[in-house]
Amino acid sequence: MPPARTKPEVHSPRASLHIGASPEAAWENVVRQWFEKIAPRGLHDRQPAAVVTASRNQAYFFRSRLLAEGKSLMAVKFLSPPQLRELLLRRCDLPVPLREHLRLLLGVTAEQFASSSSDDETVLVAKSIAREPDRFLRAIDQLRAAGWTLDEIDSPALRELAARFEEQVRECGFTFVHDADRVVLAAAQKFQPLFRDLLVFGFDAAHWPLWPLLHAATLSSDETCVVLSDPRDDARNLDETWIGTWEETFGPAEVIPPMNGRATTSLTGALPVPASDVHFVIGRDTTQQARAIVAVVAKFLADASCERLGILFSGPGALPRLVATFLQAAGIAHNDGIAYFAPSAFDDHAWRAWLELQQAPRLKPLFRFLRATDWQIFDGVSVLQIEETLRRCYNNVLVDNIELLRDYCASSPDLRHGSVVARELEKIQFLPASAALTEFLTHTRAIFAVLDWTERWNEVERLSRNWRDRLSTRFSKNSYLRWLRELLGAPSLERDNLGAHSYARVHLVACADAQDQPWSHLIFAGLNDETWPAFEDELAFVRDEQIEELNRQNTTLNRRASKRGRQGEGHWSVREGKTLLLGPNEQRQIRRRQFLNLVESVSAGLGVSASLYSEATPSRIANPSEFFSWLYFNAHARGVSQQTLHSLEEQTRDWLKDWSPVDAQKIDSISVGRTRYAFDARRQLRPAGEYEFALRSPSDEEKSLRVTQWEQALRWPAIVWMEIFLGVTPDDGDSDAWAVATGQWVHRWLADSVGNGGDRKFVDVNRAEQIRERISKHARELRERVAALCANRSKRLPDWWRSGWSNALYIADCLAAKVCDLHDWSAMGVEWPLKEPTLIPLSENQTLRVRGRIDLILARRKSKESRIGYEDLWVIDYKTGRQRGFKLKELRRNDTPKRKFHKQLIDGRGVQLALYALAVHALGADDVQLTLLSPAEQLEPQFRLADVLAQKNFWSDVHRMQETGVFGMLGPIHADFGFVGKYPLATLPIDTDLLEEKWALTHPAFVLEEEGQAK
Repeated sequence: MPPARTKPEVHSPRASLHIGASPEAAWENVVRQWFEKIAPRGLHDRQPAAVVTASRNQAYFFRSRLLAEGKSLMAVKFLSPPQLRELLLRRCDLPVPLREHLRLLLGVTAEQFASSSSDDETVLVAKSIAREPDRFLRAIDQLRAAGWTLDEIDSPALRELAARFEEQVRECGFTFVHDADRVVLAAAQKFQPLFRDLLVFGFDAAHWPLWPLLHAATLSSDETCVVLSDPRDDARNLDETWIGTWEETFGPAEVIPPMNGRATTSLTGALPVPASDVHFVIGRDTTQQARAIVAVVAKFLADASCERLGILFSGPGALPRLVATFLQAAGIAHNDGIAYFAPSAFDDHAWRAWLELQQAPRLKPLFRFLRATDWQIFDGVSVLQIEETLRRCYNNVLVDNIELLRDYCASSPDLRHGSVVARELEKIQFLPASAALTEFLTHTRAIFAVLDWTERWNEVERLSRNWRDRLSTRFSKNSYLRWLRELLGAPSLERDNLGAHSYARVHLVACADAQDQPWSHLIFAGLNDETWPAFEDELAFVRDEQIEELNRQNTTLNRRASKRGRQGEGHWSVREGKTLLLGPNEQRQIRRRQFLNLVESVSAGLGVSASLYSEATPSRIANPSEFFSWLYFNAHARGVSQQTLHSLEEQTRDWLKDWSPVDAQKIDSISVGRTRYAFDARRQLRPAGEYEFALRSPSDEEKSLRVTQWEQALRWPAIVWMEIFLGVTPDDGDSDAWAVATGQWVHRWLADSVGNGGDRKFVDVNRAEQIRERISKHARELRERVAALCANRSKRLPDWWRSGWSNALYIADCLAAKVCDLHDWSAMGVEWPLKEPTLIPLSENQTLRVRGRIDLILARRKSKESRIGYEDLWVIDYKTGRQRGFKLKELRRNDTPKRKFHKQLIDGRGVQLALYALAVHALGADDVQLTLLSPAEQLEPQFRLADVLAQKNFWSDVHRMQETGVFGMLGPIHADFGFVGKYPLATLPIDTDLLEEKWALTHPAFVLEEEGQAK
């Protein structure tokens, strides 16, 4: 530890304060002289010289100026406030926690507080904080940074929660960052100086939370030069108090002579450049606005007076990312001070899938984890077999909890791979629902060791090594997983190759980081009311009236913190240990002052951009911000209307024309040409080709579709084509699991009640009287089995499951009751499987290949010539939903049964039943009647084999689809109402009317003939 000073100094006599109205004046009269003074002795002094700036961009400005003048930067450290704090804390043993640790501790405290409180409102607030602790943590930070206690929070429950949180932080051995700053300040007088010379530049009233840190740094230097900005009317009280506090502590400040004698700008003042050098561009959307900004950049760079060009944004977002991308494409070197977030090295698909699986140990997260990880989890069984087995289990019990499914697999000897899957699933370990931190970490270490995630564990162990034993409170798995996610998934800032040039002329910066620097040109980007300027969130987790009261207290607290300074009347400073609390009103004043300072710092040209339409609501005009209107009024002496915005957007579009920043980037013309050709081909009125879900030439492999796939192919041909020929299917994560499970339960109960399901055998129809009793028996067995699985895991059978089960039993009983009333049929077959595939001859040269399973076949009139054994069949297809049957006898005027049935087929209704009719006809049945039976329908024939055979052209076109692989596309990609199939994300929409015309050209038989032709 450095030796203590012999004579502590409260006020350093070697600290010089300077106040200037412009960054150029500060550079010429103070900063340049400071660098010239320290240059000769930089390598000889034991203590280094340091420069502390409010933003990195200010440091880049100093470096570029010094390098341009050929001055040495040896032995000069450029520090940001976090780097300065880290350097000062080395002299004090104060462990400052990561924000991730604080959020965990606050979440743990909130959980404990919620469990011990009996007040409903308090419990709700505590649970809200436990789920999202960051906002309340920021509220605590704001109060502590200003030096105030948590008693300023009105809510007693929140005060108690915050007090417990602070106690928990202290028990873990941590010190809040603002408390650490004050400790460093108190200890600064006891140590030898850390710096020989120190320059503090660019700090103003926006940096009140940093006052103790800057005060400590000044006391830690032999000689300190502090450059302050001259207050202006827009935030005068805040800035004067900031300067007054410096003067109260270190003596009066010297006024820096102005460079040109120009006064500060006011809202009614003129712009610093002629109106002809102020350029307004409006884009219809973010992309067009980014193009326009880069075009203005290119225009400014062509100006000989362009030395430093800043593009200012309200913060990170799509617009700065697009601008940086376009600058990269155009080959323009720049310094991207905004950058973009890149995922951590630990944050990959497998990590996110594991977190999701631990959060919700259910089927879909398990599948995502198995697909994402490259870890060989299972021995002797593939992931696909695991998925298939678990899907069958889920469809059987409709419970997706991993533990319950594992037990079901183990207790189902008739389930293929069931015992193997149950054994292998034991290898997947789960965290306990609640535990202490050390217990969670022990489980995590074991799991990470199995997954071979050594690097992840090393990082977790390093960051929790010194304090994990001190957190003995038990807390939930959710809070622990959130901590792990934040700890290992913290993103890093990255830039494009051409965006990492700190000495480039073009800089992408936030408004606050562009202060106190001279600019030849500035572009204010995205000046829309909804995005500019951006303010920090208000204090969170307080009722509306309490928030208003806290905002009113900002002024009260600031007044209580202030006192009259020793410089005389009108000189104000803060009391010792206090700073000003910056609420929304204060932030608004500071933002206005920053904006006007930036406008004043421009010497050659201004650019202003905005979007015509709102990014959140693209159909709504986006209002320009107050700053946009002020700039436009000062440049053109008139206000901004919607007509003005439309006119500016049209002018911008005409100016840009077809120019794009990517024109400067080398492009593979062949790939672009092919993409353009495919794009145009899909939009030409002609039959579907190779770019429209169609094979270029017939496949050598014979494809056989399920009957349900043929029915879907008439509705969503593109999705079925991708499934058949590409082997890809959409994720059915949002599908109705209840509808699927109900259908499978009903079909299985009916099949098990007959006893021949899947055996391709007929039984005597007189046994139908026993069906309803057996259905009830099988349903009760399922319920009892699932209830036993839940009970073994100390879980309760959910009410929603009981309700769904009751509904399925009701539907099965209704369908069975309809079959029980039949007495003129001699035999019945349930769940009759077709051969794989079943060949259906349509003509001498046309044969359909289908697969499927018939729900119910009623038979009579045995025949040895028929391969199915009967001549007369009734094919019945169960539907557990609300599907309606076919009523060919109910015709509209001038309609015919043949035309009506044709219309239903091309709409995708009845195709499944019709293919069943053709299949049994191919097996020797001469007389076939068909019915689609739902609980609301009567069991009666709806159409016959003759109706199916009459649609020759339809079946011929179906055969052509099978042989050629030409399907095409039909219907919209997205729909606001109703259901549409899921397409790949990159699928571009095409006008639905054009698709219908192309469908008619591709499949003429799938188009309904006119009524006149039907006659």
